[in-house]
Amino acid sequence: MSEVLIEVAGLTKRFGILSALDNVSFELRAGEVLGLVGESGSGKSTVIRCLVGLAQQTSGRIAYRGIDLAAATAAERRQYRRDVQMIFQDPYSSLDPRMTVQQILEEPMLVVGGFSARQRQERILHLLHRLGLKEEHLSRYPKHFSGGQRQRIAIIRALTVEPKVLLCDEPVSALDVSVQAQVLNLLRDMQKELGLTILFVAHDLAVVKYLCSRVVVLHHGIVEEAGTVDEVYGAPKAAYTRELLDAVAEPDPQAERARRAARLKRLAAIR
Repeated sequence: MSEVLIEVAGLTKRFGILSALDNVSFELRAGEVLGLVGESGSGKSTVIRCLVGLAQQTSGRIAYRGIDLAAATAAERRQYRRDVQMIFQDPYSSLDPRMTVQQILEEPMLVVGGFSARQRQERILHLLHRLGLKEEHLSRYPKHFSGGQRQRIAIIRALTVEPKVLLCDEPVSALDVSVQAQVLNLLRDMQKELGLTILFVAHDLAVVKYLCSRVVVLHHGIVEEAGTVDEVYGAPKAAYTRELLDAVAEPDPQAERARRAARLKRLAAIR
C-alpha cells in the first residue's frame, strides 16, 4: 500500500458557536487523486484552508509523512510548504495583476530557494511549453489571458518548485465547460507524468468521477461516507450521497431518462 502523505484525524473547526468541520478524518496516499465533494457550505474549502495554514483548526491533527504540523520544526514546515502546493478556484483573482507571468512563475522558486537563475528559467520554459503556452507570454500580464490560460499559469506556478502534493480547490468551476475539459486533462496528464498526489475539491461529481480514484463526501462539515469512486458512485450508503448523485445529469438523453425514472420510482417507494 502507498505511503500516507497527509493524514487528517479528527479535524474540527469552529467559528464561534458555528461548526464548519466536525471530526473530519481521511488519508491522502502517495500517487492517488482523492476527491473531496459536497455542496457549497459543506466544509470542503475549510479543510483546504486548514491544510495550507490559512485557517487554524480548533482541534484535531494534520500530519505530513507522519509529522504533526502543529509540532513540526521550522525546517519541517518549510519542507511542507515546498512539497504541498495549491491551485485556487478563481484564475482571475489568484494571479497578481501587477506582476508579469515571468515574475509570477519565478516567485515560488525564489521563496523556497535552492534554484539557480538558470534552473529557474529552464524549469519555467519546460512547464510553459508542456502546458501549451509560449515563451513570449512571459512578458505579459494576467489581464492579457483568458480564464483557461490563467489557470494553466496557476498550475505551472504550483509545479515550479517540484511539489509532491497539489491541493486543488475547485480549480475548474469558474471555467467554461470546454475549457474545464482541457484543464482536467492537463491535470491528469501531469499527475501521471510527475507522479503527483492530488486532493481535488469539487461540488461537481461528474468531474470527480473522471479524475479521482477515491472520494470523501462532506455534508455540513461531517464525513458522510468515503471509498473508491466505484464503491461510492455504484452503491452509495448515505442518503446525502444519493441526492448528490441524483443531481448529476447523464450526457446520453436515453440514459438520463432512465436515471430520472429510477429516481422517481425510488422516491415513490419511500413515500
